Amino acid sequence: MNTTYLSLEIKRIIRSPQFTIFTIGMPVAMFLLFGSIFGKLITPNGLPADVQTMINLAAYGASGGALFTGTRVAQERTDGWQRQLRLTPMRGPGYLVVKIISAMAVALPVLLVVFAAGLATGVQMTAAQWGLVLVSLWLGTLPFAVLGLAIGLFGKGDTVGAVTGALMMPLGMLGGLWIPLYVLPDWMATLAHFFPTFWLGHVGLEPLAHAGGTGTAVLVLAGWLIVPALIVVRRFRLDTARL
Repeated sequence: MNTTYLSLEIKRIIRSPQFTIFTIGMPVAMFLLFGSIFGKLITPNGLPADVQTMINLAAYGASGGALFTGTRVAQERTDGWQRQLRLTPMRGPGYLVVKIISAMAVALPVLLVVFAAGLATGVQMTAAQWGLVLVSLWLGTLPFAVLGLAIGLFGKGDTVGAVTGALMMPLGMLGGLWIPLYVLPDWMATLAHFFPTFWLGHVGLEPLAHAGGTGTAVLVLAGWLIVPALIVVRRFRLDTARL
């Protein structure tokens, strides 16, 4: 794996205005809005509402940050950048690994900024809980990194951004990250279980709520990781075979 290319890839994404405004700015703004609405109310799982809101919107921002990598992949395919990479020592697997690592690297500052907003507004957790939640959410974004890569390998540079944005809306709203499921109709709470964002939020809340079901969450997220990964490998092979 080319570390220079990885460093360049991360810098390109972080410097993008779209990344700053939508991937970081939107979840922070939503947290400040919903956090002020729900305040210190106690949720059914025994957590203060501001804690749960912060974790849910950190999960939303991190998953969006990971998916955002797909826009770069689509643009590179459109511009012929993948064809140029074939002239370098980097091979296909290395290219895919760089994209996934860069997506995970991009998701981390999103989590940190939302957590900083939580600290600034009085969210209270122990140091151990902050660390556990951070690690749980960060590792849980891996399926979204691979899913974003899959979208990028199928999409076009001028459309994949819109597709990703349209995908994030149901992932956030129906996955229970925008509005707590306990205030929504039962059918929406049931529907949420079919979205990977619901299980990402569950993983993030588990170090505090201890509600169980972590094994199920890990299995579901693993499924969302493996299936897109198989699609990515096949699609990349077809793309390189045509070049």
